[in-house]
Amino acid sequence: MDKAVRNGIVKPGQYLILEFDFSRVTRTPKIDESVESLKREMNRGLSKFMHVYSKDLGESFASITSGFVPSDPAGNLTDLIKAVDRALQGIQKRGKESHPLWGVRGVCLSQTTTHYYAF
Repeated sequence: MDKAVRNGIVKPGQYLILEFDFSRVTRTPKIDESVESLKREMNRGLSKFMHVYSKDLGESFASITSGFVPSDPAGNLTDLIKAVDRALQGIQKRGKESHPLWGVRGVCLSQTTTHYYAF
């Protein structure tokens, strides 16, 4: 993200950060164990994001994301991105320029490596 900001691609405050720390994923010869560890880490990142931003994103965001399925982090991620998008659109439609998320465009995914993805 720092590189994208330095290069003028992203301006500070334009994106909410969703961070995953894949260094905590257990790597084992038993693929099922590694998959479960990866799912837990993805859900941990999603839960942290929800905890940090739920108040500002509002009740509908909290409601939509409350139905997360522990065994489906990819589906949970999809639902979270859609819920954030809806909440941000609602803030824009209501013209709430004083809202803390007024200028936010979406979510930026961050992992422990230097790859970033903006939606």
